[in-house]
Amino acid sequence: MSKWVKILIPSLLLAGGVVLCIIRWQAWFGMPAEPQWNGETIDYTFPSPCTDDSDSCLTLLVLGDIHSQLTRADYDTLAARVPDADAVLQIGDWMDRGQNYYYQLLLREWTNSNLYGLPVIATPGNHEYSKGVHKTLSPVWQHAFTYPVNGPAGVPGASYFMDLDGIRLICIDTNPLVRLVHLTRTLTWLRETMNTADGRYIVVMMHHPVLSVGKGRANVLVYSAFRHALGQADLVLAGHDHSYMRRTPFVVLNTAGKPKPQKFHYTPDTAFVEPVYGVIQSPITNHPSPMRFTVHRLSDGVQIDSLYVSHD
Repeated sequence: MSKWVKILIPSLLLAGGVVLCIIRWQAWFGMPAEPQWNGETIDYTFPSPCTDDSDSCLTLLVLGDIHSQLTRADYDTLAARVPDADAVLQIGDWMDRGQNYYYQLLLREWTNSNLYGLPVIATPGNHEYSKGVHKTLSPVWQHAFTYPVNGPAGVPGASYFMDLDGIRLICIDTNPLVRLVHLTRTLTWLRETMNTADGRYIVVMMHHPVLSVGKGRANVLVYSAFRHALGQADLVLAGHDHSYMRRTPFVVLNTAGKPKPQKFHYTPDTAFVEPVYGVIQSPITNHPSPMRFTVHRLSDGVQIDSLYVSHD
């Protein structure tokens, strides 16, 4: 090999690495020119319980994985399709990565949309966590979502619950559950929280699904520990798998993440690959009408699935 070839090949490799770093710099570390983050948070404060006599006065818009892919126009479309929404539920991976850049992208599109101003109740996904040996919830996410501190003691992350009108909403941060001590404490807290719901509908949000859609994606320890307890809930919402499936009461939603056609390792009641969103319509407290959950295709709003839950 000639001297010039020995010089040329490393030089080309170095130049290629520099170009790649320049192209990916903003995605990895950069900050967009606009908007400049002013420390704004996304509010979850829920209005006072409704007091009218309608069959479904509480309406919740449910969004799955988004990964910073929805624009203001997308949110405006959702606002037009669900004009009576009282709040938005988001089940993880709203941001593609837990960095200022992606939070600002979210903030820019969300705060300028017609959904802005609605309470947002979210649970963190794995993409809101830092990568590496010691994964931690991004400070950006923690600043954006200042939720009640009533989760399991001694467990990091953001597990909590809140009571809406006729619904106890339980949000489980599934990321810390890789450690047995965190899993057992969270499971104990979950059972206690469900047992004190006082007759409300129980809706659980958790990013990693108990019943995974995709073959080979199951976390056996988490699934075996939580499946029985969660089976007592009225509705369990999860994401992560970038597909839609329902096997009552377990539901997996994907709203804007890149679809991943799955090889189902069991037979779900309903399965769908295209991005979707959900709508919960819940009766007022002690009203005899059932809670209704419908699923709609994101592209055109067509309903593809529905589920009714009644309390005896």
